Amino acid sequence: MAHKLDFSLLKTLTELPGISGREGVVANCLKEVLAPYADACRTDALGNLIFTKKGTSGKTLLLCAHMDEVGLMVRHIDERGFVRFVTVGGIDPRTLLAQRVRVQTKKGALLGIIGTKPAHITTEAERSKAVPLTDLFIDLGLPVERVREQVSVGDFAVLDRSYEEFGEGLISAKSIDNRGGVFILTEVFKQLKNPYYTVQAVFSVQEEVGVRGATTAAYGIEADVALCLDTTGAADIPGVPAQEYITRVGGGVGISALDSMTITPKPLFDELTQLCTQHHIAYQVRIAQRGGNDAGAIHLSKTGVPTCALALPTRNIHSNVEVCAKNDVQAMTDLTLLCAQEGLHF
Repeated sequence: MAHKLDFSLLKTLTELPGISGREGVVANCLKEVLAPYADACRTDALGNLIFTKKGTSGKTLLLCAHMDEVGLMVRHIDERGFVRFVTVGGIDPRTLLAQRVRVQTKKGALLGIIGTKPAHITTEAERSKAVPLTDLFIDLGLPVERVREQVSVGDFAVLDRSYEEFGEGLISAKSIDNRGGVFILTEVFKQLKNPYYTVQAVFSVQEEVGVRGATTAAYGIEADVALCLDTTGAADIPGVPAQEYITRVGGGVGISALDSMTITPKPLFDELTQLCTQHHIAYQVRIAQRGGNDAGAIHLSKTGVPTCALALPTRNIHSNVEVCAKNDVQAMTDLTLLCAQEGLHF
């Protein structure tokens, strides 16, 4: 079942701009890539992009991966042209200081640098505390007149960092959450040939601000079962006891047993883990007492849909240096393709 992945597409996807509610550039890329493989394609009222591949069993599998990433939105331009902003989605302000961003304007993207008052003119008390979001600003290097001519309140900005491969099979980039899941769903959909299920591949919007896109998309699909393809915090880092790890980078696809929004039905959970064992796919059990994903909305749709979140272990999540492992991407792709092509029988 395994096939060689073209990680150049993941590079392209991670470098695209697309915060929650502004996913159009990502959607346009996916339309170009996947249209030749789909029996149907549509975009719903909220912006979810949905591809259909007809199956042989009369049953429907919903595969969902959210397109959006966390980011920033312009809220004020001061008298000197410095930009104040709010976060869109959950970003720790500690990860923003001294970083580059790309502000997306009607006239194109502008490079900006996030700054604050420098250490040598702060007090010891100020230096001992994390810098609050309200003390951060974006410096566009332009006079106020040019900033106000090009930038508007409501413009969005994305973190700016290139895709890099490093170490032993690791990847670092911004927006691996969740362009990693988008990449996996794209690769799976391209490989499907007369699948068991009719596959509804949903590339959802606004997950990072409350699983909004998945809520409406799932309501419009009569699914028999669903898999959500997303990232998850790995937590396999110094300072975290082993018993508190959520997943480990390099440990295989995460199969969710429980998170704050979803408990996977036992028959479905058992089927997924057994498939991994039978087909020699590396996996690990994901238990996360905090955090959720689109599965939280999908499993509650209409009269309920048996749903499991498959998770790509990711360090430094919601930052511009997220880290995942190529072998985990491969394992998650192999399991998802197996489920869609051969069916889940539980």
